Amino acid sequence: MPKMITPVLIIDGERFLPKSGYKVSIEQSMGTHSSFSVVFQTNATEGYGGTLMNNSINYSGKKISIGVNDGELEYVGIITSVALQKGIGASGAIVVSGQGASILLSRSVQCFSYEEGSSFSQVVSDTFNGHSTDLLKMEIGSGTNIRLPYTVQYNESDFSFLQRMCARYGVWMYDNGRTFCVGRTGDKQFNGVYGQDIQTFGLSTTLQSQNSGFTSKDWVNDSELESVSSSYSAQSGHMYAGNVKRESEGLFAKKENYSWNHNQNEYSGQQGLDHVAKVDTLSKAANMIIANGSSEIVGLRVGDNLTIEGVSFSDKTRRDAFGSYMVTKVAHRFDHSGNYENHFEGVPEGTEHPHYSAVFATPSAEEQRGVVLDNNDPDGLGRIKVQFGWQRRMGTSTPWIKMNTPYGGNGKGFYFIPELDEEVLVGFENNNPEKPYVLSAGFNSSAKSGMADADNNLKTIRTRSGHTIELNDTDGEEKINIYDHEGSIITFDTQAKSLYITATENIEFQAKNIKMIAEENIDIQAQGNIATVAEGDITSQSQGATILQAEGDTTISSDASVTIQATTDASIIGQNVSAEGQIAADIKGQQTTVQGQMTILKGASGKIDIV
Repeated sequence: MPKMITPVLIIDGERFLPKSGYKVSIEQSMGTHSSFSVVFQTNATEGYGGTLMNNSINYSGKKISIGVNDGELEYVGIITSVALQKGIGASGAIVVSGQGASILLSRSVQCFSYEEGSSFSQVVSDTFNGHSTDLLKMEIGSGTNIRLPYTVQYNESDFSFLQRMCARYGVWMYDNGRTFCVGRTGDKQFNGVYGQDIQTFGLSTTLQSQNSGFTSKDWVNDSELESVSSSYSAQSGHMYAGNVKRESEGLFAKKENYSWNHNQNEYSGQQGLDHVAKVDTLSKAANMIIANGSSEIVGLRVGDNLTIEGVSFSDKTRRDAFGSYMVTKVAHRFDHSGNYENHFEGVPEGTEHPHYSAVFATPSAEEQRGVVLDNNDPDGLGRIKVQFGWQRRMGTSTPWIKMNTPYGGNGKGFYFIPELDEEVLVGFENNNPEKPYVLSAGFNSSAKSGMADADNNLKTIRTRSGHTIELNDTDGEEKINIYDHEGSIITFDTQAKSLYITATENIEFQAKNIKMIAEENIDIQAQGNIATVAEGDITSQSQGATILQAEGDTTISSDASVTIQATTDASIIGQNVSAEGQIAADIKGQQTTVQGQMTILKGASGKIDIV
């Protein structure tokens, strides 16, 4: 015989159906919304003359409170649906239904990001901000002290975001009827006896793989990461836990090897991978033992602990232990007359991570554009920080993210970093917005290139100071120009088959050896002076004539000897020719001629010796 209770329904602060018949169901399940429905005859609200639901429709959006036995069971929800069902009874039936207050979270789609090092609990608090605290009560419990990597909510409702985060990091999430709980809170402890307040009881075991490993790569610190399931074991203390684990390991002997490509930087290195392996292993263990049954324990809620015993068939004075379980699902059923029962499911008490955990639950986003917020990578890895349009209102950005470059490596690579406030196109590894990288830069109406060419003849690389490499493919004018903003330029003229180097000030060549070779001529000109200086020898040689010519004086000077030698004739011609030796002067030849219109030979003291 069902347990008898005293139910009370209140909608929008007023007692509902105090004298009419109705049936109530309340469904609560871990990891999702709770729900309820109230079914009653149409004439209870519409009168016997009503044909549809003109009065009941006004309950939409209202708060409903359902109480049993002066608070032994309390449930608060929001009516989101009113339905008319003709054909049930004489006047038909109306179904008023809805969800717990957490449904407010499902109607709030957001884009938000959290910096590296944010706590899980802070993310939960921020997600609840802005929602009606009169309707939505929140409590953060144990298991939420987790430091997160860069975390993104992208085009997700607040509820979907929290649901995914709890699944990914192995955090319990549930609506206990009065409060939406994230993490284990101060839940109640109940005791039940099969055959008394526990009407039915079932226990099932399912073997699950407990032999797995995760490998990853830390691409910033260039290190290999690995974590294995053997490091973790369920601590539930259930009587069958050891047996089920042992049989699972024996049956599924081949190790599962997962590649974890969602690794990020800080807070997601080895520590992050260990958490992934732990959650994956223990959530599978949570699915290995499931209890279910029906009871008359009115106050039972999801998250509560239920210890069950059974009366021994052999000794009626002894009770057998059926185990202790955390309730993961409960469905309450009762009517206006007070007939009550519930159905429940549970996992062994002490289960650390929920059975619905999913470590690969990541967000999804399409590649998109942003602006460069910072380009001074403290580690010198050529990374930048980017701010997307949806991050502007909250003042956040990506962490340091890599540039997609065609070539890179130790001490080498293609190193082009975009400037601050410039536009870039960002892609995401595996479409995960928590794993961004820069694909390219781009122009817009506020940042034009200034190099547009209708015929697409010019290909240009230009930095912010004006340093430019320009490739001109115009027919008949093919050139390569390398120049700066001051006017210095190197031109490769394809048509003229020439190379031109122009500097606004100086050109300096410096090397161990310099060699200049021309098939035809070398022409060196200066509007000022030309100086040739060598610490060693200077050699000038030609197969033809060598000409030294000056409009002014020509001086040949040496700190040692000067030799002028010719294999044929040597001539010194001038209006006046003077040959002087400070000690002696010799003029020698097989035949020596001294000739002039007037010839004077003069010696010291008027003496001349002719031999």
